[in-house]
Order: sequence, then C-alpha cells, then structure tokens
Amino acid sequence: MKARLTDQKGALDFCVKEGELITISKEVDPLYEIAGISKSFDGGPTVLFENIKGYPKWKAVTNIFANRDRVARYFGTTKQGLPKRILDAARNPIQPKLVTQAPCQENVITKDIDILNFLPVITHTKLDIGPVISGGVVMISVPKELGGGDQSFNLSFHRINPSLGKDWVSMATLYSRHFLEVLYHHKSKKQEYPVTINIGMSPGCNVVASGGDFPQIRPIGTDDLGMAGNLEGQAVEYCKAKTVDAYALAHADIVLEGKVIYTEKITEELPSKAKGPGKTYFFPEQLGYEGLAAAGFKIQISAITYRNNPCYFTPLADAYETNNLQVLISEASIYNACKMTAPNIFTNCHVLDCMKGHMGVVIQCRVPHEQEQGISQNLIGAAFGAVRNLNFVIAVDEDVDIYDPSDVIWAMVRRTRAAEDVNIIKGAGIGNNFAKWSVDTTVPVAEKYRALRPKFEPMDLSKWLTPEEIAKGLALMDDGAKSIARRRV
Repeated sequence: MKARLTDQKGALDFCVKEGELITISKEVDPLYEIAGISKSFDGGPTVLFENIKGYPKWKAVTNIFANRDRVARYFGTTKQGLPKRILDAARNPIQPKLVTQAPCQENVITKDIDILNFLPVITHTKLDIGPVISGGVVMISVPKELGGGDQSFNLSFHRINPSLGKDWVSMATLYSRHFLEVLYHHKSKKQEYPVTINIGMSPGCNVVASGGDFPQIRPIGTDDLGMAGNLEGQAVEYCKAKTVDAYALAHADIVLEGKVIYTEKITEELPSKAKGPGKTYFFPEQLGYEGLAAAGFKIQISAITYRNNPCYFTPLADAYETNNLQVLISEASIYNACKMTAPNIFTNCHVLDCMKGHMGVVIQCRVPHEQEQGISQNLIGAAFGAVRNLNFVIAVDEDVDIYDPSDVIWAMVRRTRAAEDVNIIKGAGIGNNFAKWSVDTTVPVAEKYRALRPKFEPMDLSKWLTPEEIAKGLALMDDGAKSIARRRV
C-alpha cells in the first residue's frame, strides 16, 4: 500500500502542489478576523495565516478539509469513491506503532502553563463569549471491559474553552461520543481519566476523529489509529505522554496533556458574561445555528508539547470543512448497510453539505425490473439503521446527480407522489427533531419511459468561439447550471 499523508505538514505540502493553498502574510487578528477570512473561502482553498497578532511565532491554518474533491485525493480516491475507501479502512486497519522519539515532543512546557497566552486560539463571532479550541482531538485508551483490545484508542472532537483558567479547559461533549462511555467506566471505578488533546494531525486521524454518531462500522472498541493507518497507507505512530498515563499522536503539531476532573462539572461561561441558562452564545455550530454555552467537564492541563515550527489548526464548525469531516464515516456506514441489503439495486450515497453531517443522506438506486420495485424502501430503512441519529433519507434514481443539491431537489419536486412516497416515523428523531422522515423519488419501472431525461449532443465550442470567450461564458454560469450542462451534454 502506497504511503500517503502522515501529518498536517504533508497535507499542506499537498495543497501547495495542487495549487489549493492561499497564504496570508499580512497581520491578522485571532479575534474575528481569522474566522471571517476562513468563512470567505468556505468550500475552497486551504488558508494559511503566517502573521498572527499577538503570536509572532505562530502560524494557523483553516479549510484543510473544505473541499470534498481534495479530501478524496488525500486518500487516493475520488469524491464518488470515498464511502468505499473509508469502508475499506474500517475493515482493514493497520496496527499503530509506539515510538519513543516523537516530533510532537520536540518542545515541552510543564511549568507556568498559560494556554491562551501561548496558543493563537480564535474567537469566531461578536456574539461569542470568548475563544474556542475547535481543532482539538481528545485521544483516550478504551478499556478491555468496553471492548478494547490490548491497546485500542478512540479519537474525538469536542468544544474546548480555554478562557476560564490559565492551566485548565472546559470541554463540552455530545452524548453520542465513546468518550462518555469511557468516562462513566472510570468514574464507576473511581479511576483517574487521563487524556491528551491533539491539534494539527494527519488527514486520516482528523477524519476518524470526526467519526459520526455511533455508526455501525465504528463501534466502541474500534482502534481508531488502525483505521487512520489504512487511510495514511502506513502505521500511525503514537507516543507516551510526558506527564500523564496516556498517549498522544506522535506527529501532531501540538498536544495538551491532562486529566478529566469528572467530579467537577462546570459551565462554559464566565459569570461576568453570563446571560442566563440557554442565552449565552458560544461557537457557531455545525448544524448552522449559533452555539449556546452549556455545562462541561474540567480538564486540568499538566503539559503542552509541540513540534518545531508548529501550525495551529482552527476549523470552523459551521462550514464545509466540518461537514466534510463529519460525514465520511457515516456515509461509509450507510454504503455498507445498503450494499448488504440490495447490492444489485444500490449504487452510491452522499451527504449533501446542506444536510449537515448526520441530518440526512441521498441514496441512489438502479431498479431494473418491476419485481424489484419498492426495494428502495428497504434501502431507506437500512440507511436509518446504519447511523442512529440520521433524520432524513431521500432515494433517487441513477439519472439524478446525488452531488448536486439542485438536481436532488428537482427529483423531490418532480418525482415525489406525496401521498405515497413520503414516510414519517414519529417519535424516532433526536433532540428537536422528533421524527425521522424519508422521500422516495424513484420512478416506477413501468413509468420510466415517461421520465426519460433529455440528452444533448456534445459540441466542440472551439469551432465557434475562442478559448477566452468559452472561459468567459462558463465563468458566468452558476454551479447548478454547470452541473446540469455537464450531465446533459
């Protein structure tokens, strides 16, 4: 297997080679400016900041995963092939390697720790109560009692607030994280819960850490480093932490070492900035709303270690980057479940950006015979079973571009028989979504001749126009129009 990108620097070098990195050398403020610039290029190039106000020795980077085609190329595949590629990584892990000399420990701080004074942590919007560490991945060992092997590790993103104290952070998490299962295990045994927070990792580790909401292919006990190793093409290297009984990713740019103080549940907001329960905004969320400050766990930091020339990874949650990270393992789970259900009918699946990670998925079917009509409903059920928190599924025919939102919506508008094709499962949703629902837009086999989409003849435009004129004309087309023209000519 060909070795691929094993650290963040490798990903940045890849972006440079592909012409997909913008470098900003003028001074930027971590207060609002980095987030605003990143959002301005949402879905596009990686953005590297080389001159951060107040942090002269630091660089920061965003949008490494903002473009799905680029993410696919990180792993040697295409956008269409990503679900199958991720599934292969889950099925064929490469055992990680423990090392004693790690780049992440080239520099070690254990005294006078002041996280905000040291790291260029950014504040996203004027509504936020303060800065947030958005690219920190918590690495924990999974006990054998919970299904872990001799050495099984779990990686997961969380919202980390460093503004409450110099040498500790609050961490807000979701119920759908294996982190909590391990926490409750240690708490029941009155054991310490040591962790490391890793920032600036390889593409493979970031993808696995984003992992989705309890997907079938990543149950607790799965060694996340093994899965990431497959994506990287070689064993992920990890090392023993310097000050706690935990492990860190050897090629992370920055590592915070510490212990979860699970006996001390705290709030994310400073008393001076509190506006009352549920009214204090903190960190725009991946689902598209302003986040609200909530209760969290305290992590006492005992060391900061970092590479020479580190780069601080600071993704936005309400952005293509986080959507692309979060969907990949969920898509692979859905792909696996649907292929097992109807391998001759199911062709592929895709989570559109507007579906916000686990909120929805498009599944594509090819129904060749009347006797197989209705199997699309089985595939919808398989998709719901593959990812517990999935709320919406739409089934489309093979002539619909599942990567183009306008074409998917066209299928909903044109091909849905509302009385027959819309199904609602009441009381099965998550949080404010108290139902799951689906739309089956597949055309009955007997009616397919009525639903034939026109195909125009391809034209060599250079017979009539200069290259400059062609480029100008194409530049005036929006993305939806380009997608239609590409598929219909």
